[in-house]
Amino acid sequence: MPFNQTVPCSENVVTIQKKIASRYVFFGLVFLMYVISYGDRAALSIAMPDLGKEFSLTPVQMGWVSSSFLWSYFLLNLPSTILLDKAGARLIGSLAVSVWSFAMLLGGFVQTISQFLLTRVLLGVGEAPTFGVGATVVRNWALPKERGSVMTVLLTGMQLGLAGGTIAGAWLITFFSWRCEFIVLGGIGFVWALVWWMIYRNPVEKKTMTPRAVISFQEIKNLFKSKSFMGILSVQCTQNYLNFLMMSWMPLYLIHELHIDITRTGTRTALCYLAAAAGAVVIGKVLEAIVFRKDASPERRRFIVFICLMGASSIGTLPWFHTMQPILLVMSVAMACLIAANGANTALLTDLVEDGHRIGTVTGVTLTCSNSLGLLAPIVTGYIVSLTGQFDIAWYMCAVALVGAGLFSVFAVRETIRTS
Repeated sequence: MPFNQTVPCSENVVTIQKKIASRYVFFGLVFLMYVISYGDRAALSIAMPDLGKEFSLTPVQMGWVSSSFLWSYFLLNLPSTILLDKAGARLIGSLAVSVWSFAMLLGGFVQTISQFLLTRVLLGVGEAPTFGVGATVVRNWALPKERGSVMTVLLTGMQLGLAGGTIAGAWLITFFSWRCEFIVLGGIGFVWALVWWMIYRNPVEKKTMTPRAVISFQEIKNLFKSKSFMGILSVQCTQNYLNFLMMSWMPLYLIHELHIDITRTGTRTALCYLAAAAGAVVIGKVLEAIVFRKDASPERRRFIVFICLMGASSIGTLPWFHTMQPILLVMSVAMACLIAANGANTALLTDLVEDGHRIGTVTGVTLTCSNSLGLLAPIVTGYIVSLTGQFDIAWYMCAVALVGAGLFSVFAVRETIRTS
């Protein structure tokens, strides 16, 4: 039984306490899954200067390589989360992390850029159900009133992973090679997959419940008739675009703008990610306390999303600065607001989906659409840098899109999301 359902009177206090303790272990493991996932993603961005030299890549080619894991990732978001709703988070979580960790290991042994691209595609296959697993665990085990803060804390694992992966990768590259970086980081995921399989348990359902049916194409179409879903989707698309842009290009941007070496780039990038993670938790908590002070209606969370997106749009001021401190400050603030917006938006989706058994699939639909846009971020930015020699247009585009998505969310997100 999920913790957030009514507990039968016959269930004793000890059992309830065990459920409370277990759910925090589950949340902790989901947090670590995000850390490992984004640590593995960061491995490429910090390795790109050396990898680009080894394979003689242009900025445009670097953009395509950076986006390569997203090709399979966005295509499999929906199929993998449909499977997640049927098979449960225990099996799919263990299998997914094992697959992407194997892809990381293979990446350290490739001899051609074509072989490397194939390992990135395999990485995307493994990572496809990641956020569906997280959303399912939060829906099953978190209290409705705490889902926003829980999700925001879990999503800070992305930034911790980017920070850890970047700084660890920078040192491994400096003292060994980018190949060693991929092999070492890839091995960590297998440990997590084993622990998850041994510890996590899917919620126990009543025997009288009918088996879950696979979501139909008509039900998926119905999602796009919901203004609430479209408002949430617009936020997911724009924040994903900026997220993938920064994840792919931030180290190279710092090298380009500040003229620093790979080790200093790694430490500065990690500093931004860590500051953003801490800031996101504070921002999320403060805004929840303010927005829900007099009215706890779930749809009011859209105001948190709006405020955070306005903060994230500060990324558009980056072209105004050319020294280290203000650049790092703007990046940290923008990313902190972006994480808080992502956490609030994901919780909003979790709250408003009428059928909780569909949350994995609905999350998959959202990710499929948003990642189809997100995969363009590294590519488009590569062309912008190649044509203009600067990143300015990329930052301006993101700022405008974030403001637009925030305004749309405020006016569109109001009602329950139904698939029938």
